[in-house]
Amino acid sequence: MDLYFIKVRARSKGTAEEIVGYFFGKTNGAPDFDFLVVPFRYSELIDDITLEEDLREFKEKLEKAKQKVKELSGVYDVTVAFLAYLNNMMNRRGKIPLGIEFSTAIKENDIEVLKVIIGDLLEEWSPKMEVFVKAQGMLLEEYSAYTFLTMQEDFSDENVTRAYTRPDVADLPEVFPVIDPINGSSIVQFDVGDKIPVVILNPGKYEKQIREKYPNFDKDKLSIEATLLSKELVRVKGGNLYLIKVELDDGLVAKSLVSPALKILSDDTYFAKKKKRREYEPKQTHEKYPKTIKVEIPSTTGTELLISLMTTLLITGALLIIVYLFSK
Repeated sequence: MDLYFIKVRARSKGTAEEIVGYFFGKTNGAPDFDFLVVPFRYSELIDDITLEEDLREFKEKLEKAKQKVKELSGVYDVTVAFLAYLNNMMNRRGKIPLGIEFSTAIKENDIEVLKVIIGDLLEEWSPKMEVFVKAQGMLLEEYSAYTFLTMQEDFSDENVTRAYTRPDVADLPEVFPVIDPINGSSIVQFDVGDKIPVVILNPGKYEKQIREKYPNFDKDKLSIEATLLSKELVRVKGGNLYLIKVELDDGLVAKSLVSPALKILSDDTYFAKKKKRREYEPKQTHEKYPKTIKVEIPSTTGTELLISLMTTLLITGALLIIVYLFSK
């Protein structure tokens, strides 16, 4: 487990408020957080947030609800006050110790401990709040796959289509950088020749060659230490993206489309740490958490997510080929 994501919904009869939001951070690290507070009379604005959402969907729903609340005069002021209160409580408790408590509870599948920890944080805002919590642990590779899903709209941009149908790009395997949302660096800060960790999303016609080198790349959520060969700016309607080429192995080149806003893993010791961890962890317990009822992992994480991504990419590839053929 590299990251934790805790979804929270709380209800207070004392203050007649509902609170919804999340804690998100690296394992044993200080959490980032975002919350929204709404009076009961506006609770319909967050009715569609069920805590069953995956990370991407939950954040999107929360942001949409916040925008609606901001349109109501004076209502969002309560959220501003709550965020300041929560930040103060976390500082008093210690954000890193809090992150360790969160991480331990998720590893042990103990939802009740999480509810107690979060209930304590909320106690001075409103005593005895009814708290609902769902949480998940994930690998950086899984988070990277989630991030890739958010970029699908960009693939329809004509400049991206033009770049992806170029002879030197069209047939290359598709990869995506491993994202470190807390401590990562923008692709802008990477230079040609730098090492860059990637996940293989679609091997294309190079599947045999890739599978010989990385037999279980599609099952083990495998990240690969690649070398950055080139990066070029691609202008899209929403801003700028970078088309990069990386070398996975001797002569095996892959492509990726990357937003400069993303934080790419830049820890030089990551692969060494991961190798060491795999050597010492028992095989039967390696990266298997949570597994049953208490802390639920979305069904789209892990292998299923990567398979669905490959399917999406194959469809996208087919569409790009059609566009290319009809543009001739």
